[in-house]
Amino acid sequence: MRATAVSEPCPVPVSDADVEAFAADGAVCLRDVIDRYWLELLAEGVERNLASPGPRGAYADGEARRFFQDSDNWDRIPELEEFVRRSPAAAMAGVLMGATKVNFLHDHVLVKEPGAAKATIWHQDQPYSPVDGSQFLAVWIPLDPVGRDATLEFVLGSHRWGHWYRPQRFADGALRADDDDRWAVLPDIDGHRGDHRVAGWALEPGDCLAFHGLMLHSAPGNVSAVDRRRAVTTRWTGDDARFRRRSGEMSPPPPATGPADGGILDCRAFPVVARRAEDGVRWVW
Repeated sequence: MRATAVSEPCPVPVSDADVEAFAADGAVCLRDVIDRYWLELLAEGVERNLASPGPRGAYADGEARRFFQDSDNWDRIPELEEFVRRSPAAAMAGVLMGATKVNFLHDHVLVKEPGAAKATIWHQDQPYSPVDGSQFLAVWIPLDPVGRDATLEFVLGSHRWGHWYRPQRFADGALRADDDDRWAVLPDIDGHRGDHRVAGWALEPGDCLAFHGLMLHSAPGNVSAVDRRRAVTTRWTGDDARFRRRSGEMSPPPPATGPADGGILDCRAFPVVARRAEDGVRWVW
């Protein structure tokens, strides 16, 4: 039986300490906040995505075909849409961002099969997106246990450095040609790890990572010889988010009909899916 829409205001499993950690560090690990129903639903959606990739679906490691990723499929994969519209993820994002309403931006499926060697380079999410504003948050949800050696890593506090870093091609790390050349070039994080607060968390299904759109993060390959690493990222925005058409490629791509440049995101492509209740604590989907 599928879950039904929440019609009454509900509490959200995010503590004041989580909100403070997110504001200070830019990333927080939330333990046991995604229940079994949603994990199974997402797993079904991932398998449907693997069987029928969207136009942006591809293997990031080429012919090795061990690292699959795809995005922007929520409106054609019913399991992803149900998660977007009815799971607690939107309200969790809203509480962490300090927002009163939450728009859904897009989904991103990542599957690293055993032995997937390709790492994900250090980057920020927001410069790849068509969104300005400080309320931009990603929720990374693992569907399999993830050891410390296979998890996302973050440079804590990097969301407050005051820099937008130029996007790089994930295949080879080269700068993309059409992006805003006023943005900074990413420094060598791995070559100077001792200069930064690099953190990561081992995770179990039910846990998730929430992090700011300007947070520097990366991920290693899947060193396991037997275990998959399936994850779904959902990205969310709050009250101050504004649509911004970039000079370079954008993820998600601009919708055919949507907000004007500089306008609020509220539209079919970026729907409002949760609002803070009148008591200022609970949320309504």
